[in-house]
Amino acid sequence: MFRRLFLVLLFLVLPTAARAGAPGAGPRPGIVFIAGGIGGLDPLQTWGPLAFEWSGVPHEVYVFEWTHGVCRPFLDLRDHDHLIAQATKLAELIAQVKARAPDCPVYLVGHSAGAGLCLAAAERLPPGTVERMVLLSAAVSAGYDLRPALRVTTREIVSFHSTLDRVHLDFGTTVFGTVDGAHCSAAGLNGFRPPEGLDEEGRCLYARLVQVGWGPERMLEFQGGWHHSTTMPVFLTLQVAPWLMPRLPGLDAAAPMR
Repeated sequence: MFRRLFLVLLFLVLPTAARAGAPGAGPRPGIVFIAGGIGGLDPLQTWGPLAFEWSGVPHEVYVFEWTHGVCRPFLDLRDHDHLIAQATKLAELIAQVKARAPDCPVYLVGHSAGAGLCLAAAERLPPGTVERMVLLSAAVSAGYDLRPALRVTTREIVSFHSTLDRVHLDFGTTVFGTVDGAHCSAAGLNGFRPPEGLDEEGRCLYARLVQVGWGPERMLEFQGGWHHSTTMPVFLTLQVAPWLMPRLPGLDAAAPMR
């Protein structure tokens, strides 16, 4: 009983600490906005701030809570208007950060439905607002058009997927739907498919999409390839944190193994 109570407090208290104060108001060079999946208790909300701190990511980490509360996953999934309203709110927070500090790099990290929220937020921002976006086990359709979000990012959109994530992103999204309302396998299962007939601009934009899939050589990082493996400390430390490091003069951030 006490162990369960401790775990509940761990999930609820730590993310709150990561949200203390207005985002982007501190002395850190940039800010990482985190958006978890449906249900209000996504492990990314707890492990993200801790893993990035351990990894030496110098930026502020801000947990953006967008759900209807704890343990209401079906309402989160079906209430598309709420998700869009929350995506608009996140876009407004990012715009406020950039208004105060135009050179502050902004990163977005979203897991599952939170990946869809990050994409929707990016689509409501001017081009070049976001430094980089990391999508973990994205619960959006594989054919989701990433061009609007890619125009907003100055660098890559990095998407991690796993063919073993069939319960959530194959069966679950086929039966209950993806965040964008499609009943099919999600992009977090096999990756995103670029739209057909891309023009020159579209090809240039999609050249900045980096897709990293599960494989035996990544067994340690993916920890079995299940839906929440991309939110675990080892994965966040080894695979996600390097994408959140600041640029060095004349050099790009160190890229993790692909």
